[in-house]
Amino acid sequence: MAIMLPCLAGCGEWWLGITDVTGKVIVDGKPAKSIMVIFQPEVKELPRAIGTTDADGVYRLARVGLGRKIGAAAGKYVVKVRLDSEDGKGARIPAEYAGDSSPLSFQVVSGKPNVFDIDITNK
Repeated sequence: MAIMLPCLAGCGEWWLGITDVTGKVIVDGKPAKSIMVIFQPEVKELPRAIGTTDADGVYRLARVGLGRKIGAAAGKYVVKVRLDSEDGKGARIPAEYAGDSSPLSFQVVSGKPNVFDIDITNK
């Protein structure tokens, strides 16, 4: 009897390169809490990874999808940043950082610490 493992065959081997990704979001010189940081992969086969900042502005990514796991797959990402607050209160993030054309991009490398700090200044 054969046992089928979904997505292990045919999905590439990105799941072997899941690695921890952390960082700090600073807006206008201050740590920003309740900020959603979204790592959108440039390669469609890779899963997104999302984290939300704590009171000190620190985030830690978790892979989105089946079996949510801490970290992100190795690869290049466009990084989106937006407020994740139900009451709309918090640091003001310029709209350019929220969409697919965000000026932020990072390369996640497997097997080493990946720390990506984000410093945003409102003009």
